[in-house]
Amino acid sequence: MKNWLNRHSNSRIRRLNQRQRKKYHLAEFVELGFHLTLRFKQLLSESELESWINAICDEAERTHLIVGGFSSGMTALETDGFVVAEHGSVSDTQRDAFTAFLRQHPLVAEVDAGELVDSWYGQL
Repeated sequence: MKNWLNRHSNSRIRRLNQRQRKKYHLAEFVELGFHLTLRFKQLLSESELESWINAICDEAERTHLIVGGFSSGMTALETDGFVVAEHGSVSDTQRDAFTAFLRQHPLVAEVDAGELVDSWYGQL
């Protein structure tokens, strides 16, 4: 890919001042998040689904994270989403704590958390 098309190329970043790097979430202002895949023990009823959604939203709010993309239909045993921080990047500690919470949930059979990636320009 040509350097002028690549948001993370050194030549592009060098041409941007601090305000521009912040505006475009580049270099020292990159914000990291992670992809999360969950497998359930069984298909969820509406009450179980509501309980699970409330639990992860409460935990995310408590730990200053934002979750999104999880299926609300739950017609399968698996769902996935993306987790970002309210401000800045998700730390390894936050990711580990959130996945540990999900592993302890009685409806969840397996949790797979991805590596921290650029939440603005990374591939999902």
